[in-house]
Amino acid sequence: MTDTMISVEEKLQQHLQVLYRQTVDADTYLDDLRQQGKAKFQDVFADNTHFVTSSNRFQPYLKEVTENVEQWQQNKEDEELLQKIVQQLQLLTETLARLKQIRQAG
Repeated sequence: MTDTMISVEEKLQQHLQVLYRQTVDADTYLDDLRQQGKAKFQDVFADNTHFVTSSNRFQPYLKEVTENVEQWQQNKEDEELLQKIVQQLQLLTETLARLKQIRQAG
């Protein structure tokens, strides 16, 4: 295994760990909004081209990414899957950041 692949694998794991904490916080926030009669959407990602998952919470999407990473770890030559993982991580990261901004704005 090359140093590049090890580095990619480490970065993916680190990113997943950061996203895990963020998804737990975001899902808690969404639960609070639902209790107030808000956040009535069905899917976090309405135009869901990057995920098979459909949920009104973030953790199922993170689970899908994690499963894809585990699958990629079994076949690191699968560049198409790696690109999909990167796109999923980017979408999750951007969406969680936007939600955090909205939350902080009050």
